[in-house]
Amino acid sequence: VTGPPPKAVDARLIGRHQVISGTLLTNDGALIQNCDAVPGGNGGTALHISRDGGRTWTDPGEGKPKPEFTQGATGEGTIAGIHAKVIELKDGRLLAFGRGDSINGHMPMSLSADLGKTWTYKASPFPPIGGGQRLVLRRLEEGALLLVSFTSGNRAKPDSVNMTFTDQKGEELTGHGMFAAVSFDEGETWPLRKLLTPGAGDWNGGAWTQEFTATPTRAEHAGYLAATQTPDNVIHLISSRLHYRFNLPWLLEGVSYGDAKPAKEAQR
Repeated sequence: VTGPPPKAVDARLIGRHQVISGTLLTNDGALIQNCDAVPGGNGGTALHISRDGGRTWTDPGEGKPKPEFTQGATGEGTIAGIHAKVIELKDGRLLAFGRGDSINGHMPMSLSADLGKTWTYKASPFPPIGGGQRLVLRRLEEGALLLVSFTSGNRAKPDSVNMTFTDQKGEELTGHGMFAAVSFDEGETWPLRKLLTPGAGDWNGGAWTQEFTATPTRAEHAGYLAATQTPDNVIHLISSRLHYRFNLPWLLEGVSYGDAKPAKEAQR
């Protein structure tokens, strides 16, 4: 494989350049690369944007005042929360969720109608996450939005926050740990929420997660998540160590623990 030599987007060692996963190509051809705006756990996420195929990049938040991440506030060029995940909505707006910078005790949600120049902030319906955790936000091939996150932002106390989920019989259960939520209306509501647990067994999530015991109401409690969807519409979710496989029909069924087992278990 040959090609031109690599070239630094910006050789300056300054803030707003800590690259994180989640490169996005918008429908009108803009490339977006998200970067933590700060080295700490609060302070937001910057977007670097290219309109010429990656040859030149701009940061619409560089040099702008630090936003106040509060309900209904607006800011210039910075998403609420570090490690933010960004997707493009059908109407061209950008939607982002991030870690830290919680609003009213909830994970922050940011919306932009001008490709990241300005953002409006509000509380999402989900609990905030913390160290050793990173969320997933992506559009599924079926058109719905998928969020994967954790019930507690304190990985040392995974039972300190819980959420209510509905099982396949329509009965409610209280669960802890990693969950999936699905929106069918471009992020306005998230009616489908399902705990992603192997259901039983002792597991080692590696990194910050380490060992945990899975039960029907307890899932993996931390991990730097990443996900993709293959042409057969299977969602492949990677935590810091474990590989989970499921699809939207399985999520729609309600809580059915066995099919969400990490791949190493499913292949036995």
